[in-house]
Amino acid sequence: MLDLTNEINSMIDDSRMDETKVMSLIHDMLVSAYKRKFGTDENVEVRFFPNDRGEDNRCVELYSVKEVVNEEDWFDSVKQIPYDEAAELVDDVEVGDSLEIPVDPRTFEYSAVQSAKQRSQQVVKEYNTDKVYVDAKAMEGKLVIGEIKRQLRNGDYMVNLNLENTDALFPVRGQSPRETYETQEKLKFFVERVDKGEGEERRGRDGQMQKKKGGVRILLSRASKDFIKALIENEVPEISSGDVEIKAIARHAGIRTKIAVDTHKTDVDPVGSTVGKSGTRIQTVMTECDGEKIDVVRYTDDPLAFIANALIPAQVRRVVTIDPATKHVVAIVDDNQLGIAIGQGGVNVKLAKMLTDWNIEVKTQDQFNEMEQTMEIYRNVDNLFKSDDEEAKEEEPAVTNQELGIDPDDTPLTDIGLPDSLVKKLHDVDIWSIEEFFDYSDDELRDKGLTDEEIESVRGSVVIAEDEDESEFECPICHEMLKAGTTVCPKCGAEFEFE
Repeated sequence: MLDLTNEINSMIDDSRMDETKVMSLIHDMLVSAYKRKFGTDENVEVRFFPNDRGEDNRCVELYSVKEVVNEEDWFDSVKQIPYDEAAELVDDVEVGDSLEIPVDPRTFEYSAVQSAKQRSQQVVKEYNTDKVYVDAKAMEGKLVIGEIKRQLRNGDYMVNLNLENTDALFPVRGQSPRETYETQEKLKFFVERVDKGEGEERRGRDGQMQKKKGGVRILLSRASKDFIKALIENEVPEISSGDVEIKAIARHAGIRTKIAVDTHKTDVDPVGSTVGKSGTRIQTVMTECDGEKIDVVRYTDDPLAFIANALIPAQVRRVVTIDPATKHVVAIVDDNQLGIAIGQGGVNVKLAKMLTDWNIEVKTQDQFNEMEQTMEIYRNVDNLFKSDDEEAKEEEPAVTNQELGIDPDDTPLTDIGLPDSLVKKLHDVDIWSIEEFFDYSDDELRDKGLTDEEIESVRGSVVIAEDEDESEFECPICHEMLKAGTTVCPKCGAEFEFE
């Protein structure tokens, strides 16, 4: 019996694996060593026993299960044992019985033991990697506190998050240009992403390329807008409760951040709640970001009002839409507000654009007047040189019956003088022509939502149209309009017959 108390306890303590996992690992390790020595693991048996102190599963025995055969039938020394040898080991043995022959693992060849040991180390490493991955994945998208360990040559830092043998990467792109960092400094970080890194390809002993599994890769940031968002969510309980919602964030790391907030409760001030009494809440966030400016503005569904709010701290007189298709607007400000609205290096208006998703120009009233005059001149010049063909192209083409899915011989509802609202209502129930209308009974039309007055209105319009159509007709020879019933055209003498 092999006492593995120290080894098992050490594995449980060092790798933080549970006892069941450790037992399974040792079992596989012994089976692997047995197979490497005897060429098979089909007849191996591993059993665990308590040690002298009564601790379960700390001692192990290994058995080779062999079938008892006659001497003349014995040909496999690994899976079979001759009857004479079996009789020396066990009394009352018979041919066909199975015997468990103890095997001392200490007699295994060095290579077999080393192979099993390496495999067990790999299993432990993979187990630890998986455990770290699960723990780190739970941090993804959240704030964590880490200690800067060292700086790499490319400017990145490695940060200790108290994970098993795994450091997080704090890359240059995640660093705020406003801040400087020192080793052993403890800071808050936003965990941007956690994944399993790509393993290296190495050539194995058999000459084949093998891909080694990579470790856990954790990316940190203090420059992302999500870092600011997480800081504010931690500071403002109204956001955690759902009373205040962060609608949008735009950030230029180290310089300025703009945050749009809103609420569905009439008794809650979203901006005041976020900023805090005397600005204490937002000041805490700004201090964490080494003094970076943070503007908190009120979100509104009115885009022009939202744009004016987004340009805070500037005071905007009005916002004029230039082109809604391209979301182009001009914010008009007083002369003394122009520099504030644009901001140093244009950062204020740039962040307002990012926050609102509109193309914003900032101008004074005089600049805007000049802009309007210039645009009017361009329009006049454009119209002056526009050809008749171009003007014709700009006219909206009429929609054909075929495009509407109406038979060419049918009369569209739009041609009989009905009110637009009634035509739209008929289109909504998939009636497009007068012929389709008469395909339905009054009850069926009522089921489609039409009133008796609307049904009568359509029928009356058709009667009028029919009367108007029958009151006159066109001579097919000279195109003179003739009264109904005329048999000879007075202009060209053409004769007509009527059925």
